[in-house]
Amino acid sequence: MRNTPKLNIMNLQKFILSLYVAFHQAILACLDKIAFYEKFLIPEDVLNLYKDLVAQLTDRNNQQQARLGTEEQSEDDAERDRLLSFLFFAIQNGLRSTKAAVLKAAKQLEIVIRAYADIQRQAYAAETASIRGLIEDLAKEENAEAVTTLNLQPIIDELQTANEAFDAKWTATASAAAAKSRQLSTAELRRQTDDVFNELCERIYAAGFVAPDEDTIKLVTDKINEINGIIDSYKKSYNRSAGQKKKEEEEGGEGGDTPTE
Repeated sequence: MRNTPKLNIMNLQKFILSLYVAFHQAILACLDKIAFYEKFLIPEDVLNLYKDLVAQLTDRNNQQQARLGTEEQSEDDAERDRLLSFLFFAIQNGLRSTKAAVLKAAKQLEIVIRAYADIQRQAYAAETASIRGLIEDLAKEENAEAVTTLNLQPIIDELQTANEAFDAKWTATASAAAAKSRQLSTAELRRQTDDVFNELCERIYAAGFVAPDEDTIKLVTDKINEINGIIDSYKKSYNRSAGQKKKEEEEGGEGGDTPTE
């Protein structure tokens, strides 16, 4: 009877997503070292499916860029609000001018901006459209001289740039959210990944029993031991993390700082 070692499969659903993804990336790196997949009874389509699922989960785990994009979007919104305030202030300030030309220009443009008084309190998309409307109104031929008199064109140009930058990020975020809503849930992706991983493990284990020669038996045994080493390593990582979390919760319950997510 062949003494093929068993694979020490564990419940991976306990892992947080980052640890779960790292584990499967390590397994993929291990499997990519296999020179002859047929000796391990691994069909190419099954391995490719596993790679695709791990790639999708890797994308789900990559949240830092998404958060960065949200922060940049907020910065762009704050910048266009700042420019709007500066534009409105410049026009309002012109109403107090002692120069007839400046006062005349300010009065003319004050009528234009009056319709946009609540622009900064509007929802993102509505504010974007309103800013475009404001810029179009200020660009009308009858307002050209007043804009030049108050030297507003540089502010208007900056406002247009900030508004378009915000809209580009807002549109990209909305498109990504719509695409994500059509995707499988992370829980379902993890379930499918576990199923394929378990199938791969079963095939590799079975390969040890049908191996035609000692060299293949050794090849399969070495690969099982390597996979078991990865499993044991991540099991220890999980246990350390779980133990630390439990300790923090106990210390928090005894009057220490309550852990935050």
